[in-house]
Amino acid sequence: MEVRPKLSYPRDFTDRGLAKLGDSLANFSLSLALSEYLGKPTGDRVPNASLAIALELAGLRDIIPPRTDKHGKGDVAEAFLAYAWLEGVISTEEIVGILRSNLTDDVTHFSRKKEVIGKAFGEVFKVIKDRMKGFED
Repeated sequence: MEVRPKLSYPRDFTDRGLAKLGDSLANFSLSLALSEYLGKPTGDRVPNASLAIALELAGLRDIIPPRTDKHGKGDVAEAFLAYAWLEGVISTEEIVGILRSNLTDDVTHFSRKKEVIGKAFGEVFKVIKDRMKGFED
Protein backbone atom coordinates (compact mmCIF):
# COMPACT_ATOMS: atom_id res chain seq x y z
CA MET A 1 0.00 0.00 0.00
CA GLU A 2 1.41 3.36 -1.02
CA VAL A 3 1.41 6.24 1.40
CA ARG A 4 0.41 9.52 -0.18
CA PRO A 5 0.97 12.80 1.61
CA LYS A 6 -1.98 14.90 2.70
CA LEU A 7 -1.45 17.98 0.55
CA SER A 8 -3.43 20.86 -0.79
CA TYR A 9 -3.12 21.11 -4.56
CA PRO A 10 -5.22 22.34 -7.45
CA ARG A 11 -6.56 20.38 -10.41
CA ASP A 12 -4.46 22.69 -12.55
CA PHE A 13 -2.05 21.02 -14.92
CA THR A 14 -0.05 24.24 -15.28
CA ASP A 15 0.76 24.23 -11.54
CA ARG A 16 4.56 24.37 -11.05
CA GLY A 17 4.49 22.40 -7.81
CA LEU A 18 2.58 19.53 -9.40
CA ALA A 19 4.95 19.62 -12.38
CA LYS A 20 8.00 19.36 -10.13
CA LEU A 21 6.55 16.42 -8.22
CA GLY A 22 5.51 14.79 -11.49
CA ASP A 23 9.01 15.24 -12.90
CA SER A 24 10.46 13.24 -10.01
CA LEU A 25 7.70 10.64 -10.21
CA ALA A 26 8.15 10.20 -13.98
CA ASN A 27 11.95 9.91 -13.75
CA PHE A 28 11.77 7.49 -10.80
CA SER A 29 9.14 5.33 -12.52
CA LEU A 30 11.07 5.21 -15.78
CA SER A 31 14.28 4.35 -13.94
CA LEU A 32 12.58 1.43 -12.17
CA ALA A 33 10.93 0.18 -15.37
CA LEU A 34 14.18 0.50 -17.30
CA SER A 35 16.09 -1.33 -14.55
CA GLU A 36 13.59 -4.19 -14.69
CA TYR A 37 13.67 -4.24 -18.50
CA LEU A 38 17.47 -4.27 -18.71
CA GLY A 39 17.91 -6.58 -15.73
CA LYS A 40 20.32 -4.24 -13.94
CA PRO A 41 20.02 -1.05 -11.89
CA THR A 42 20.03 2.12 -13.95
CA GLY A 43 18.57 5.59 -13.94
CA ASP A 44 17.28 7.89 -16.63
CA ARG A 45 15.35 11.08 -17.18
CA VAL A 46 12.16 11.41 -19.20
CA PRO A 47 12.66 13.87 -22.08
CA ASN A 48 10.05 16.60 -22.53
CA ALA A 49 9.70 15.45 -26.15
CA SER A 50 8.62 12.01 -24.90
CA LEU A 51 6.01 13.52 -22.60
CA ALA A 52 4.69 15.68 -25.45
CA ILE A 53 4.33 12.50 -27.56
CA ALA A 54 2.57 10.78 -24.67
CA LEU A 55 -0.02 13.54 -24.30
CA GLU A 56 -0.82 13.34 -28.02
CA LEU A 57 -1.06 9.54 -28.04
CA ALA A 58 -3.38 9.57 -25.03
CA GLY A 59 -5.69 12.13 -26.62
CA LEU A 60 -4.94 14.76 -23.99
CA ARG A 61 -4.31 17.67 -26.35
CA ASP A 62 -7.17 19.57 -24.66
CA ILE A 63 -5.25 19.97 -21.38
CA ILE A 64 -2.37 21.76 -23.12
CA PRO A 65 -2.68 25.56 -23.21
CA PRO A 66 -2.45 27.13 -26.69
CA ARG A 67 1.05 27.84 -28.06
CA THR A 68 2.76 25.70 -25.44
CA ASP A 69 6.29 24.65 -26.37
CA LYS A 70 7.83 21.21 -25.82
CA HIS A 71 9.10 22.12 -22.36
CA GLY A 72 5.67 23.42 -21.35
CA LYS A 73 4.01 20.26 -22.63
CA GLY A 74 6.42 18.25 -20.50
CA ASP A 75 5.42 20.29 -17.46
CA VAL A 76 1.70 19.73 -18.18
CA ALA A 77 2.28 15.98 -18.54
CA GLU A 78 4.25 15.86 -15.28
CA ALA A 79 1.55 17.80 -13.42
CA PHE A 80 -1.11 15.45 -14.86
CA LEU A 81 0.87 12.42 -13.64
CA ALA A 82 1.42 13.89 -10.17
CA TYR A 83 -2.23 14.87 -9.80
CA ALA A 84 -3.37 11.36 -10.77
CA TRP A 85 -0.91 9.77 -8.35
CA LEU A 86 -1.86 12.09 -5.48
CA GLU A 87 -5.55 11.39 -6.11
CA GLY A 88 -4.91 7.63 -6.00
CA VAL A 89 -5.97 7.19 -9.63
CA ILE A 90 -2.79 5.21 -10.32
CA SER A 91 -0.03 3.77 -8.16
CA THR A 92 3.71 3.86 -8.67
CA GLU A 93 3.67 0.09 -9.15
CA GLU A 94 1.09 0.41 -11.91
CA ILE A 95 3.03 3.17 -13.63
CA VAL A 96 6.22 1.10 -13.56
CA GLY A 97 4.39 -2.01 -14.77
CA ILE A 98 2.77 -0.23 -17.70
CA LEU A 99 6.04 1.41 -18.68
CA ARG A 100 7.95 -1.87 -18.39
CA SER A 101 5.46 -3.76 -20.56
CA ASN A 102 5.66 -1.08 -23.26
CA LEU A 103 9.44 -0.72 -23.52
CA THR A 104 11.30 -2.15 -26.49
CA ASP A 105 14.97 -2.62 -27.28
CA ASP A 106 14.88 0.77 -29.02
CA VAL A 107 14.86 2.36 -25.54
CA THR A 108 18.66 1.93 -25.57
CA HIS A 109 19.02 3.51 -29.03
CA PHE A 110 19.92 7.20 -28.90
CA SER A 111 17.69 8.41 -31.74
CA ARG A 112 14.67 6.16 -31.08
CA LYS A 113 14.64 6.36 -27.28
CA LYS A 114 12.38 9.45 -27.01
CA GLU A 115 9.65 7.85 -29.10
CA VAL A 116 9.72 4.57 -27.17
CA ILE A 117 9.47 6.40 -23.85
CA GLY A 118 6.70 8.61 -25.26
CA LYS A 119 4.67 5.60 -26.37
CA ALA A 120 5.12 3.92 -23.00
CA PHE A 121 4.00 7.02 -21.07
CA GLY A 122 1.16 7.40 -23.56
CA GLU A 123 -0.17 4.06 -22.31
CA VAL A 124 0.13 5.26 -18.70
CA PHE A 125 -1.77 8.44 -19.56
CA LYS A 126 -4.51 6.46 -21.34
CA VAL A 127 -5.09 4.43 -18.17
CA ILE A 128 -5.22 7.61 -16.08
CA LYS A 129 -7.57 9.33 -18.52
CA ASP A 130 -9.92 6.33 -18.53
CA ARG A 131 -10.03 6.29 -14.72
CA MET A 132 -10.60 10.02 -14.26
CA LYS A 133 -14.37 10.25 -14.61
CA GLY A 134 -15.65 13.54 -15.98
CA PHE A 135 -12.11 14.60 -16.90
CA GLU A 136 -13.05 15.98 -20.31
CA ASP A 137 -15.93 18.11 -19.01
